[in-house]
Amino acid sequence: MSNDLHYFVNTNSCEGFFSFFKSNFSPLALTVKLEDYPAPLLETVTSQILHTAKEGGYKTEVIHNCLDNTVEGVILPQFGTGLLNIPAYIDYGYNVSKLIDDEAVRETKSHLIQSHRYFAQAKKIHDDWEKIYIEHSNYAALNQFTQEKILELLGSHTQNRKGSAVHRFFGAATEEGAVDYIDNLTEGVAKRYLIKGRPGTGKSTFLKKLAERAVQNGFDVEVYHCAFDPRSLDMVVVRALEFCIFDSTAPHECFPQRDSDEILDFYEIGVAEGTDEIHGSELKALADGYKEQMEQGRLEIAAANQVRLEREGLLFGQINPAKAEQVMEKIEKKLFRKG
Repeated sequence: MSNDLHYFVNTNSCEGFFSFFKSNFSPLALTVKLEDYPAPLLETVTSQILHTAKEGGYKTEVIHNCLDNTVEGVILPQFGTGLLNIPAYIDYGYNVSKLIDDEAVRETKSHLIQSHRYFAQAKKIHDDWEKIYIEHSNYAALNQFTQEKILELLGSHTQNRKGSAVHRFFGAATEEGAVDYIDNLTEGVAKRYLIKGRPGTGKSTFLKKLAERAVQNGFDVEVYHCAFDPRSLDMVVVRALEFCIFDSTAPHECFPQRDSDEILDFYEIGVAEGTDEIHGSELKALADGYKEQMEQGRLEIAAANQVRLEREGLLFGQINPAKAEQVMEKIEKKLFRKG
């Protein structure tokens, strides 16, 4: 089993740029914030940290960039330390570079803002998509199932301690399309529940109630939000009880891979029979419109990343290798608590 967990803390969504930086880094004793490190240098820094951690047998949490899925940060849980790069196109912090009128940064932001607009349009279509199923769903049956399943999973399991929740994304809408780390994040979990269903059938509500109850019962919970709509949940992991439940519909569609995997079909539980067939043409039109807006958003993210990499390539050419090596040594000592 891998010692690495892979996930995202940032996303470009229907609500704009959204970050769970504080949820993941505030609990740490030490955070090294890199400011606008160019991609080639950042790759060298993170690769060295991961190499040292692997040699020492330490667990790592690898944080990925939501534009192109490259590594932008590392957390070392056993040391209570972490590192994350804050690129120039994110309005965070007070570095002097934020005060410079940089055309490439402005263009990168412009593309990302346009991607958010496309995603917002996709969300409106998705809302219309949901309305069809909301009108044909038996929420009494869905609520009863939710209550019974949560009781089954958590009713007899409590810990005499305060529970906690850390919030993340298991995937992102990158320049290459939707990517996710579900297999990695669930690799060490004995029991996986795969939720099937349609928009508006209560999948996210079920996960929210499950996460809340697990925290109330004293467990540490990993809560993974939808990268497209951060207000919605896609997965809950309770490692102490060795189970996870996740939305396994598109764009992160999964099917049972282990004998212990179990499907929870919300369509079968609570949606009127024949709904898909009755509204077939309308649903297809909504699905096509949604995909088109998401694809336009992806193209804007790809354009933003291209501008970013070109700018960072120029910055990298100005870096003194000897000074960079000295900084990397200092960073590694801090993260691994070497004096």
